[in-house]
Amino acid sequence: MAVPARVLLATLPKGYQFPPTSLRLTVEDVSCYLDAVQDPNPLYLERRLAPPLAVAALALGSLLEVVELPAGTLHTGQEVEARAGLPIDAELTLAGRIGQRSERAGLIISVIEFELTAAGSDAAALTGRTTVLAPADVASEGGR
Repeated sequence: MAVPARVLLATLPKGYQFPPTSLRLTVEDVSCYLDAVQDPNPLYLERRLAPPLAVAALALGSLLEVVELPAGTLHTGQEVEARAGLPIDAELTLAGRIGQRSERAGLIISVIEFELTAAGSDAAALTGRTTVLAPADVASEGGR
């Protein structure tokens, strides 16, 4: 099976909708995340709840599988709102879009808005916004 080509983030227009993606955060993922951030609190594993920032990291990692970030790209901001707890191993649906896009001082400013919804729910359990700056000259050259 051919791997789909990744699209250059800076070329995506405001309003672009990423294809919905199914995700699952396993107990191993949560353990690795807790080790990486040096969080010794056993609450997440005892209650089988995924840390909200671990879920956000999983979502952004999934989006990075379909977009390309050129050299010189900066991640300049992150907002996350946890609206409900997400159980470890829950089936999640990721929806994302380009919420804002502008160009200033030779940079493309893209804001990715995303939300994660647990299977069987109509309400997003976690929402977020990520701001990324990329060189405009790379976008105009198509990433080459």
